[in-house]
Amino acid sequence: MTMSDNVIGGTIGVFDLLHVGHVRFLETARAQCQQLKVGVGSDRAVGNSKGRQPVINQAQRRELLAALRCVDDTCIFDVGLDNTQASVDWIVAWGIKKVFVGDDWAGSGRWLRLQPLLAERGIQCVWLPYSQGISTTVIRQIICMSQPAGD
Repeated sequence: MTMSDNVIGGTIGVFDLLHVGHVRFLETARAQCQQLKVGVGSDRAVGNSKGRQPVINQAQRRELLAALRCVDDTCIFDVGLDNTQASVDWIVAWGIKKVFVGDDWAGSGRWLRLQPLLAERGIQCVWLPYSQGISTTVIRQIICMSQPAGD
C-alpha cells in the first residue's frame, strides 16, 4: 500500500484560461492521492474575490478540468475561501482528506485561518510548488499587450 492509497485529495481554484501551470499542479496533486476532486470557483465567487469576472465561464472551466485524466471529479465551489467556516464545512462534506494548495498562498491570511480548522477535522494541507512565471494574470497581460491600440 502506498501513501496515495484510499486518500481523496482535493483542490479549489478558478482555473481560468487553463494553462500548463494548472496541469502540472493537478498532475502533482493526483500523484499523491487515489482520487482528485477539483472545486471550480463560481463566476459569482470569483467576481467577489478578484473583482473581475473570469474569461471562461464556470461551466466551461469545469468541463475543461473534467476532461483532464488526472481529475476524477469536479463541482462548482460557490462559497469563496474567505468564508472560512463555510469552506471547511464544504471540504469536509466533499470527503476530501488532503487539500492541495499552491505554495504561493503559503502564509496568506486565508490559509492561516483555514489550515488549523482543516487539521482539527483530520484534513491535511499539502503545499505544491507554484509554476513560476506561468499564470492566468501573465497570459491576460500578454493578450492585452498584443492588441493593437484602439481595439
